[in-house]
Amino acid sequence: MNRVLLVDEDPVFRLGLCKLLNAAQSALTIVETESFANAKVLLREVPGIALVILDLKLRDCGGFVDLFEMRSEFPEVPIIVLSTNADPESASRTMSFGAAGYISKSAPSDTIVQTVKTTLSGRPWAHGSIAARACQVNPIATLSSTQLRVLAGLKRGLRNKQIAFEMGVTEKTVKSYMSTLYRKLGVSSRTQALILLQEVLSNTRIQQVS
Repeated sequence: MNRVLLVDEDPVFRLGLCKLLNAAQSALTIVETESFANAKVLLREVPGIALVILDLKLRDCGGFVDLFEMRSEFPEVPIIVLSTNADPESASRTMSFGAAGYISKSAPSDTIVQTVKTTLSGRPWAHGSIAARACQVNPIATLSSTQLRVLAGLKRGLRNKQIAFEMGVTEKTVKSYMSTLYRKLGVSSRTQALILLQEVLSNTRIQQVS
């Protein structure tokens, strides 16, 4: 049985989405919460969560920055972002920070259901042109879930040995991950990778405010 975590502040919207998804896939178990902080607690404590459906405009959510952090901490759990925006640029920017899919709240019911089904199946999201554009907008979008975990460890100031311990791999493996990560980001050191990450996060904060 697939367990889906739905994170949205609007109880009416949650109720409607739950009914829609359960009608389309009766095997789904939907866990609900209205806060980003509680969503992370549930991801740590509730077994079997296969998908997160997340509204980034929660009062306690920092938008794309927190999306990146959640993807880094829970790299095996795909995240579909809910939004009131339907434009390709918003979807592209969201995908660039690790979202597996993007749903406009005004989208037709069949589009919402298909996006959830596709993501749960592990297949790439249908809008390949948006995903490709995301990689051009943000080099972080090219990183795998494993490389995201390494980058998150660097951001927290961890040494290679500490990252290896957290990931359950050898320090040599972490160094290999880092070499690939540097190549994808177009940098040559830990410091340059962190500067690039900070620039991307800062630019995103500015775009969200403007």
